[in-house]
Amino acid sequence: MAEWSLLWYVGAGFLLGWVLSTLTEWLWSRGRRAGAEAGGRAPETLARRSRQPAADPTRIDPPAVTAPTSGQQGSASSNNRPDPLTDIRGIGDVYERRLYEAGIFTWHELSLVDGDTLRAITKALPTSNPADWIEQARHLAAQNGRSGATYTGPLPDDLTRIRGIDQVFEQELVRAGIVTFRQLAQTTAPELAAIIPAHRLDDAIDFAAWIAEAREL
Repeated sequence: MAEWSLLWYVGAGFLLGWVLSTLTEWLWSRGRRAGAEAGGRAPETLARRSRQPAADPTRIDPPAVTAPTSGQQGSASSNNRPDPLTDIRGIGDVYERRLYEAGIFTWHELSLVDGDTLRAITKALPTSNPADWIEQARHLAAQNGRSGATYTGPLPDDLTRIRGIDQVFEQELVRAGIVTFRQLAQTTAPELAAIIPAHRLDDAIDFAAWIAEAREL
């Protein structure tokens, strides 16, 4: 009886050792395989993330526009500027940004797009009424002398992200041809003082701070 017990213990020990050895080898092999796969995917993932998005064939890339100097303010205030699409009831900052990214910058340009396309571009809620946006855009374009106006400059930045610039100041800058952080960073404090109407000037306005923050952004 003791002999059988000894043999049973010895056999159980061998069986347990074999199971542990097999399990350890399987885990080790799986770890190496996972590491190799991860190493092989890393360059591909990095390349994919660094790859620029494909150009939209329906949109013409605008030429680069440099910031206007004080002697160029008059020409910069031409019709070649984006309109505040948020003036249209139902279009907020998010929808405006999506429209800009799709190449729709002015009320006139928006008025030429059908409602279904506008809904698809903005990912509008079901309760939205793009058909009404079109009518509003036509009215705003006619009311503000922007009928037929288009824009071929760089993608506008949200200048209100800069402390001290509200929507009114932003539109003054846009009318002067300053629509990006880069353009604002290339201006000078005297140029900005000439752009902002004198009756809106305030001792608290720090144009140098605007320029510094635009450079950071």
